[in-house]
Amino acid sequence: MTVSAMKSELAIGKFNQLLKSHDAKPPEPLADLVELLVQSFMMADATDEQGLAAFSKLQRGSVDMNDLRVMLVKEQVGLIGVRYPLAWDRCQLMRRTLMDLYKKEHKVSLERLRSVSKRDAKTYLEGLAGITPYVASRTLLLGLQIHGVPVDQATVDVLTEAEVLSDGGDPVEVAALLGRHVLAEDALQAHAALRKATDRFLGSGRVPRLGKKKK
Repeated sequence: MTVSAMKSELAIGKFNQLLKSHDAKPPEPLADLVELLVQSFMMADATDEQGLAAFSKLQRGSVDMNDLRVMLVKEQVGLIGVRYPLAWDRCQLMRRTLMDLYKKEHKVSLERLRSVSKRDAKTYLEGLAGITPYVASRTLLLGLQIHGVPVDQATVDVLTEAEVLSDGGDPVEVAALLGRHVLAEDALQAHAALRKATDRFLGSGRVPRLGKKKK
């Protein structure tokens, strides 16, 4: 995929149509930024139902986010279920992030990011060990209103199926392209629409063709 392909009139038209046909209410962000980060780890490449259920299980199975940090990966996987998509990988990365956060802050908290510049908050969060671009982007967008379009592999698959992208692409590159097209004030709405489309894709294996009514 090339930048020129993404910026072509046809691709952008299809992208805007995809957002319009999957219009959805943006999610209510969690007040605690670390909880939002952990929730985001569960949401990547999973449906909303799966992600929210997994996060709820982690909450019920731990005293707080610091307790979750010191759990072994196998214990975290045991909470969300071994059959959860990419269960081991996501828990391993999440634990690394929480450990690195504790090492830097001497506590499991991201609250100081509320008092720094958006650039510094973005640099700090993206620099945490184990964090993925999707998790960082979703946490920044929902928790701190820092512009970005969270993109995981499922989102790339959706955009490819909808012919917004002609040949797939790397999630990081696609997120950068979408970030240049979506205005900051529209990012939350775009994220909600892409999540709805992703839910539909993961549930059925395809995105309804644009311009065609569902039977």
